Amino acid sequence: MRKLFSSEKAKRHRQKKSGRTKRKAGVRFVSKNSDRSINSNINESEYTGESDYAGEGGSFNEIDYSYESDYSNESDYTNESGRIKSSNRGARPSNRKKIVYISLMIVGVILATAALRVILRDANEDATARSEYDQIRDRFPEISGQANDDSNDNNNETSESSDEDADLEASEEEARALRELSLEELASINNDFIGWINAINSIDYPVVRGRDNERYINTTFFGNRNSAGTIFMDYRHARGFDEHVAILYGHRTRDGSMFTALERYLDPDFARRNPNISIIKRDGSRLTYTVFAAKITDAWDAAYTVGVYDTDRASEVFPNVPENASRFLLLSTCTRGSNDDERLLVFAALT
Repeated sequence: MRKLFSSEKAKRHRQKKSGRTKRKAGVRFVSKNSDRSINSNINESEYTGESDYAGEGGSFNEIDYSYESDYSNESDYTNESGRIKSSNRGARPSNRKKIVYISLMIVGVILATAALRVILRDANEDATARSEYDQIRDRFPEISGQANDDSNDNNNETSESSDEDADLEASEEEARALRELSLEELASINNDFIGWINAINSIDYPVVRGRDNERYINTTFFGNRNSAGTIFMDYRHARGFDEHVAILYGHRTRDGSMFTALERYLDPDFARRNPNISIIKRDGSRLTYTVFAAKITDAWDAAYTVGVYDTDRASEVFPNVPENASRFLLLSTCTRGSNDDERLLVFAALT
């Protein structure tokens, strides 16, 4: 026993003398006389002083390193190349992709639902407006369609006897009286009423002039909120259809109502066969205009400026103006294009 102790003591003495380092379980010990400090990857708070390790004479006491067994099987934590294993590697990107896909699907459903709601809303508003204007035509048959029928009389002249002429004149007087009553009633419904337009049979509407050019963009003749709006004259035409140039605005709709049919005037053959646009004014008098041009343009076309502020230059600015034309009617609507500023303009001269 004494010999074993002496052997151990001598061994420690040699270690102390040579300054060799003892490593075990990640702990690096040096002799007390060494200038190097004690380093450890074990929590330093558990080993606060050298007295825990050094005995008398600076020798080290034996320490139980049995906890090394907890780290003995490195294969549980590393792969063949020595890198740390990760059992969940790849799981997070997969979840991220699922989240992205679900988010895109939700956004797509929301956008599709919103688009469908807009389409259904517009279709419903078009149907509501169409029903309202059909009711007006049924209620005032003396006005609806009359302007167009009368305007085509010049194209269908026939020889008639004097008796037939007298009957026709009496009938016309009766129709005029009924028209005037209808016009007064229309004015009582909407005081902005200034006349009735008829063209190509499908354009058959009351015309209004408001205090601005905004109200009747989305308000019907009866004052209901609707995207179809009403056919209206530029509010700056104080004298109405007696102006040198009068501009009327109307929507192009999905169901073909309002001013949608104006695009047919882009066909020269069609315009030649259907030249007349008729107006019945609020006082009962009639005006007939003849279409002489149509074009696709934009909202800043000089024709709009001339039509309001510089009417004397109309003959210079408007295309293909007939000789001796002195008063004009411009019909304006939007187009099928995606450009919100694009316009269709139809030019007509009073005959």
